[in-house]
Amino acid sequence: MSCSEDIVLLQIRAGSEHAFRKLFQQYSERFYLWAFKLTQNSYAAEDIVQEFFVRFWERREELTFTPSFSAYAFRAIYHASLNYLRDAEHFVYGCELTLDLADTSNVTDSDVKELNRLLLKAINDLPERCKKVFVMATLEKKKYTEVADLLGISVNTVKVQVSKAYHLLRKGIG
Repeated sequence: MSCSEDIVLLQIRAGSEHAFRKLFQQYSERFYLWAFKLTQNSYAAEDIVQEFFVRFWERREELTFTPSFSAYAFRAIYHASLNYLRDAEHFVYGCELTLDLADTSNVTDSDVKELNRLLLKAINDLPERCKKVFVMATLEKKKYTEVADLLGISVNTVKVQVSKAYHLLRKGIG
């Protein structure tokens, strides 16, 4: 850790928002690229980095960094990214379970047609790669490993793309 970084961290610990902004500007892009490399999801990477800095600011008085701030931050972002990937996998299975358990007794044919229309439009509006992975994994019911092999991508990328698709579909349908 450099002497100037030590000074900035001491200023942050004392509550200096200026020093915090300086640290954020110095590291946020590097941390974003690291989180994106791990998650393959720009939204998740941005959230992970922002959440890291929010928690860092909230706990600034009690934090110590061995051997350095950047080593601490990269380790924290790595663990947050792994948590995101784990949660994304559970989210996908949770959505499928929720759909299976939904009460459909009061649903009319026109409701179903309208929902199908909205869903197809939202699927067509997905980014191309995301749409391809989502269709193969959910509509064609291929296993994640099979989708990964067919597209030449990792299983984690498939998981992230399916999670991203569900997120975008929820936004698209409302």
